[in-house]
Amino acid sequence: MAVSSEQLAINKPEPWQDLRGKIVMVTGASSGIGWEFCIALAKSGCRIIATARRMNRLKALCDEINNLDRQENEGEASNPPRVLAVAVELDVNADGSTIKASVRKAWEAFGHIDVLINNAGITGVIV
Repeated sequence: MAVSSEQLAINKPEPWQDLRGKIVMVTGASSGIGWEFCIALAKSGCRIIATARRMNRLKALCDEINNLDRQENEGEASNPPRVLAVAVELDVNADGSTIKASVRKAWEAFGHIDVLINNAGITGVIV
């Protein structure tokens, strides 16, 4: 049975629905919704730049994500493990030059950023 191009177009996802290969930077990734965003996006094929203040939590998150790929490719001896997630320390309360340096590190991790999820929160009084 032949499939028409019209039928293929109907079943093809919109470009914004296909996240495979996208580089996503998530602020506030060390816990809560930010953590869950990172896991879900990695499972959808994204590479993750996880940012927050707590580097120990970010490293645990990135280890979890990077192990997802290793588990999927277990038994494939010739393929070196891919880096799917990197941790970058970023405090959104820091001064501009510190934030700029963190963003530069994030950019250099994969060469570009396709998507930014600004999830980081600020507690206390803003002056």
